[in-house]
Amino acid sequence: MSEETQMDTLAYSSRMLGWAPLGKFAFACALIIVNLSTSSMLVPLVTLPIGLILMAYSTNFRIPFFIGLALAEAVLIIVLFAGMMSISGTSGNVVWEADILWIHARMTDDSFNYAWLVLLRSLASIAVMISFATSTPIPHLSQAFRQVRMPVEITEIVVLIYRYGFLLLERMEVMWSAASCRMGFNGAKRSISTVASIAVGIFISSSDMADKAQTALECRNYQGYFPVYNQPPKMGVKWLAVCVFAFVAIYLFGLRTEGMVDMYAILSGVLR
Repeated sequence: MSEETQMDTLAYSSRMLGWAPLGKFAFACALIIVNLSTSSMLVPLVTLPIGLILMAYSTNFRIPFFIGLALAEAVLIIVLFAGMMSISGTSGNVVWEADILWIHARMTDDSFNYAWLVLLRSLASIAVMISFATSTPIPHLSQAFRQVRMPVEITEIVVLIYRYGFLLLERMEVMWSAASCRMGFNGAKRSISTVASIAVGIFISSSDMADKAQTALECRNYQGYFPVYNQPPKMGVKWLAVCVFAFVAIYLFGLRTEGMVDMYAILSGVLR
């Protein structure tokens, strides 16, 4: 089963499929925006469980392998970035300082706490967006955007990019498997050369794939839009009220709890 089929199957089998796509999108945006609006450490600790609960309800944490791999890479990048932020302190009490190669590392309590804040914000935002992505088919989302008078050309381009992206991904997997069978990843130097050749090959073949995809669409009487016969539910006043209530409640909670949690004090106390 291809990655596109896995993603579509997961979205169409979600328990949240019957929810209004625009309502889910607005709710996810409200949680992400309020997550970035305050400096309280407790706000991402509130939005993260909400995203995880929605993921559990939607798909029981079932996600395609390539999405899981992308999430693992994203989390690794976030952790490394947060680690770099923690040793780039400019204010606060210095708790650790050393020279690592040509880098002068300087960790302060403020930089340590800010790194944790960025880490928790990122994880919470990822959980919320994954719960939305795994429960909303792209055709439903394109139809929902028309409710806010978004031009049809833009919505159809979104659908085409989504479909075309999976075609490129499948072509990359074929090239990767072919290179692996020919010992293309035997050694670091050869691996770098092979990855560069695959990237160039995908770039060159993308125009050819685009021509073939256009021909296939024309053979299927493509008129510039993808019809959706089972229209998704529209966003109503209830969804707007839920989004506004969630945003205001979490925002006020964040204002009242700013500075309440000190991760450096907590972790240093535990380590001692």
